[in-house]
Amino acid sequence: MKKVISVLLMLCLLMAVSPMVFGAVAGQYYYTDIVTYLNGVEIDAINIGGETLISAEDMQYYSFHVRWLPDERELRVNSIPHAENGKPPAVVKADGVAGSIRGDYYETDIVTYLDDVPIIAYNVGGRTYLHAEEMRKYGYIVDWSPEKWSLFIVSPDRSGYVYDIPMSFGKANLEPDSGNAEVRYNNGKRTGRGDADYFDLSMSAGAKGEYSFRMAFYQNKSLFYSENLQKALDPLVSNGKGVENPCDPKEKFDLVNKTIKISVNGQQARQIAVERGGGNGHTDYYFTVYDLPRYKETEIDSITFSIGEATGEAYEIKQPVVDSYLLDMAVEKLKKNPLDFMKGSYATDGYFLIYMRESQSLGEVIDRLYLVDRYTGDVSEELLQQVKTGEGFNLDVLHPFAFSADENSGKIFFSCQGAEKTADFYVDVNTKTVYKR
Repeated sequence: MKKVISVLLMLCLLMAVSPMVFGAVAGQYYYTDIVTYLNGVEIDAINIGGETLISAEDMQYYSFHVRWLPDERELRVNSIPHAENGKPPAVVKADGVAGSIRGDYYETDIVTYLDDVPIIAYNVGGRTYLHAEEMRKYGYIVDWSPEKWSLFIVSPDRSGYVYDIPMSFGKANLEPDSGNAEVRYNNGKRTGRGDADYFDLSMSAGAKGEYSFRMAFYQNKSLFYSENLQKALDPLVSNGKGVENPCDPKEKFDLVNKTIKISVNGQQARQIAVERGGGNGHTDYYFTVYDLPRYKETEIDSITFSIGEATGEAYEIKQPVVDSYLLDMAVEKLKKNPLDFMKGSYATDGYFLIYMRESQSLGEVIDRLYLVDRYTGDVSEELLQQVKTGEGFNLDVLHPFAFSADENSGKIFFSCQGAEKTADFYVDVNTKTVYKR
């Protein structure tokens, strides 16, 4: 089914950008002997004016979602964590001398977006090609290797520059806060001073190199006594929820620096924008840092976040063990290859039923299903092997769905889609045996 959808998508794109319909000749493109890789696999590329462009349509096989919107005259290409549309097509080498004219490219009224931001693109023979070097501005790694005569492009989420690091975890505090707090992260260990346990704090790194800290006060956790911290933060806010006079964050950089200290790997930030948000039962503050070096997660040794001058002895901040944490641990245990990922899961009081997609190479996936004991961490044999004994289900991609459970009988039910057919199954949690209903 996915192959049919992919073919239809490409046909729509080809018809939509046909040069015979929309544009005059805008220039020539050239033969190139440069080899271009996207997320580790070679992709079709051309040369225009000495710059490399890659096929937008083919990007659907390289961990991207490609959508053609005919009413808006837009082509939208969005990075996604995993490639599921099949193996990338083999790159056909054009028979021509590098640097010589290969053909014409055309004007087009279609606007192409990469991760929801317009990007330079051209219509080449009815196909859309994106400007590869421009992708740097969107947070992508674009590296030229003269030794290999190759261009390497890596998506932000695969580059190691996009990540989240939890910093502190709020507790129920029934005493008023002092209005000062400090949280330190050093090689995975967290310590706090002052009011560091009055809020949740996490640091995330964005695709374009900015760092963002989210500080959340949860009233439904009985954190009702953080008035002094919020009084210290409110004058620093430049926009967001409840701000009567929004302003350019630059106007408040100096004021923020008097109260907020943020450093990464010992380098202190001076350009910090503060916004306020929130929802039912919580108030949030967001601190965006623009002037620190860009680090991969593996390069982060230390992070410091402080409000005012926190005093008192430092204490250890322990990360709580919650269901999501246990699930993450189980998923890591089930991974066989770096590209493996969880497609879905279902939880009962005693078990996780985890739907994994094993991926030994980009775009090629095999469905797996495992039963994991939530208390011992014990993992069953791969359950879909039992499903595959049925006619029409002997496929790599089976897509289990619609999970439910009867705790009393020790059965977890699910449906499974095979070749043109769907059937219902259940696993006996005691014997780890799968039966067809």
